[in-house]
Amino acid sequence: MIKIADLTSAAAALSLADYCKNQQLDVSVVVHSAEQAELWSAPEHAELVFAELDRFLLNPYADRYQAAAWDRAEVVSSGASSTGLSGYWRQLWTKGGWFCHLVWLSALLVYGWQQVDPWSALAALQLKPELGLSLQQGWRWFTPGWLHFSGSHLVFNLIWVWYLLGPLELKLGRVMAVSLTLLVLFFSNLLQFMLVGANFGGLSGLVYGLFGFYWICGLLKPTWGLHISTGLIGFMLIWLLIGFFDLLWISMANWAHLAGLITGMLCAGFLVTASKALTVQR
Repeated sequence: MIKIADLTSAAAALSLADYCKNQQLDVSVVVHSAEQAELWSAPEHAELVFAELDRFLLNPYADRYQAAAWDRAEVVSSGASSTGLSGYWRQLWTKGGWFCHLVWLSALLVYGWQQVDPWSALAALQLKPELGLSLQQGWRWFTPGWLHFSGSHLVFNLIWVWYLLGPLELKLGRVMAVSLTLLVLFFSNLLQFMLVGANFGGLSGLVYGLFGFYWICGLLKPTWGLHISTGLIGFMLIWLLIGFFDLLWISMANWAHLAGLITGMLCAGFLVTASKALTVQR
């Protein structure tokens, strides 16, 4: 085998390898971390792989690469299905680190608590108007995110947390995942509390913060592998507007959504700028 290139994104290397394999090219990827991977090729295919690498670097999100990645996912899924339900849950569990798992499990436990004794759960976790903007009982600036008022509310948010927070933790590290989560929860809860009141809950503010973070990172730093499709961008923005125009039968924490989105975007912009500054200094 011949080493073709060192890539700064394992996701990108795997995406290119998937396409090359679909073209009957003998390639392999050695992954060292989320930010470091090697692309290797059989000697007789090296020239073709070099040419494909040049095309890939010009447009890594071209449809042909996305289609190849999807084909690979279907094959993996088919293989996993034969192992039964345990295989499915094993795959689900590996989509994130322990912090993502902690958010999931704690949200499920709190929802169970709410079903058994809703008033004590609200008393312990909800913001209290009488405290105002005080730092007393400071955990309350974060814990409303764990309050969910229906099963569909909980499931919707946990699917998005799994989809966004898990990969972020694996790619950028646990410290980044924890820091971003706390910042987004604080500012989304703060704005909703100041403009509307304390009667709200849910992880939707965090979901919008993660979405905003992915959006900016995908635009400014695609090599990090945090990419979200234009279709999802449109869906989330339309959903945000629908909430503000009060077109749904449910009450939504619209200001928490907006604050989460802006916080996530600002955090991404700051992180990308800082990483570029460090690269220039080196």
